[in-house]
Amino acid sequence: MMELQILLATYNSSRFLREQLDSILAQDRRDFEVLIQDGGSTDDTLDIIGEYQRNNPGTIRFLGRIPASAVENFSSLLAASTAPLIMFSDHDDVWKPGKVKATLEKYRELEAEYGSGAPIMVFTDSEVVDSELNPISRSMIRFQNLNPRHLTLNRLIVQNVPSGNTMLVNRALIKLASPIPPAAVMHDHWLTLVAASMGKIGFLPKSTIYYRQHSNNVYGASYYSFSTFWHKLRLGRERIRTRFQQNINQAVAFGGRYAHSLDERDLNMLEALKTFQSLGPWARRRLLWKYGIWKSGFWRNIGTFLFI
Repeated sequence: MMELQILLATYNSSRFLREQLDSILAQDRRDFEVLIQDGGSTDDTLDIIGEYQRNNPGTIRFLGRIPASAVENFSSLLAASTAPLIMFSDHDDVWKPGKVKATLEKYRELEAEYGSGAPIMVFTDSEVVDSELNPISRSMIRFQNLNPRHLTLNRLIVQNVPSGNTMLVNRALIKLASPIPPAAVMHDHWLTLVAASMGKIGFLPKSTIYYRQHSNNVYGASYYSFSTFWHKLRLGRERIRTRFQQNINQAVAFGGRYAHSLDERDLNMLEALKTFQSLGPWARRRLLWKYGIWKSGFWRNIGTFLFI
């Protein structure tokens, strides 16, 4: 059995898929298997997958085509995986040389400290680029004004910090987090909630991928600034509230599954969030303030408190 499997979800990926697969196959470690599943492409994606599978037998395995969203596709891939260690790959990024090796080394540090039976996640920084790989920002963390130390459950409920395309997770974490429920906003957000509250998270302050920013990203990277805040304001309050409520719904589902494993304060917080939608505006704000449910950055929190 391979120690590492890389899970790649595709959907109309023909424009960028070759570059991504080439960057994975060019890694200095090749002792891994790439599992690919397609979410219902209508372009040449399946032809490209077939070509790479034929040229790389034993390394690339295609699981088939199922009509699915990104979170459903990755959740299905995760359920099909068998390796002790798992990495996730978006279809439109490019991995930098040494990504696999560097991430595994960071994982070994945590494994040595906490043991292989501990649920462990490692994530890294990434470099933001445009559709043609022209640089936008050397650091996704700085670009979005995220804080890799904000990894407590109350902070992560409304803002995920680790990006799935930079993650490595072990089998202990996968077992604890599975199955990923329909209420999950994204697979990586759910895994992060589980790792933060019942496992260990390690951050490698190194950009290991080129994150491609383009119009078809499911959740793109937003530059942190007042202008970004103003742009979201113009999109409308209901859109902001809907996205926020998705995070709350995920948190409630999380509390329902892991109530027996959480400390008293986290459990009380998640119980209180069950009533969030029925509360008035000021009661909602008081609840967030009481439990320190904050995002990173002044303008993000202003937006939250203005529009929820």
